[in-house]
Amino acid sequence: MKIGTLQNVIEQPLDTLFTAAAQLGFDGVELDWSDPDWAQPGGRLAPENRAAIRRAAAESGVEIPSVAAHFLSKGGITLAETEAFGLEAVRTGIAICADLGARCLLVPFFAAAEIKGISAVSRLVKNLQQLAPDAAAAGVTLAIEHTMPAELTAEAIDKVSAPNVGTYWDMGNCMALGADPLEEIALLGSRIARVHAKEYQQAGDPPGSRYALHFDGLNRTPLGQGDVPVPAVLDALLRVGYNDYIVLETGKFNDPAGSAQAALNYLRSLTAAQN
Repeated sequence: MKIGTLQNVIEQPLDTLFTAAAQLGFDGVELDWSDPDWAQPGGRLAPENRAAIRRAAAESGVEIPSVAAHFLSKGGITLAETEAFGLEAVRTGIAICADLGARCLLVPFFAAAEIKGISAVSRLVKNLQQLAPDAAAAGVTLAIEHTMPAELTAEAIDKVSAPNVGTYWDMGNCMALGADPLEEIALLGSRIARVHAKEYQQAGDPPGSRYALHFDGLNRTPLGQGDVPVPAVLDALLRVGYNDYIVLETGKFNDPAGSAQAALNYLRSLTAAQN
């Protein structure tokens, strides 16, 4: 497996991002796309800047495996009132990924965009079916990150029926929703398109659920020091055939670079033991 990090985990701007990631030892960086205007002329991810970004990554020996469209949590393709905006944003994200050589676009569904109810799931399926051919032509996988249980996720992805549409599975979020990560991996199988590494600690709080999210328990401790059974998670991923990027979305603990380095070293020790 390769190990990457979200850009905001190491808190680096684009001009120093890839050099810093390479010095820490990461294979790749998932770029933050937190404002749709960043993709417009003059923005940091504007078309005129993408060749230079891709070149900087290559020169540092670091990949850009994915782009995270964080702003879509404000509303996207599952809400009637934001559907047109969401479709346009995802198409723009596909173009960004293609220009940067990124194979995966993270399409999030949290907060206002959380997938709730049959109509939202139906709109999700319909719109992913519409977007999938454009993404496939660009060599891009659409990876949805959300709060749906694994059973509903599997059902929705199977209805889309496109090999380049899957779920962006998060080992910490899974537990904050009260699910068993090993059971989820077994159920989702090849539908897992990409994985976030994040710690979770329930402490004395009641367990979370889809209807009572316990996201306060996320990243209370460094990776490997909480409740997530990370070694078993990595083994389970291999058993279902997942051998792609594990991307850090870990805590910073007042030292972004040092905390990311510690999490990377921990994952490296586990993946080395698997080989």
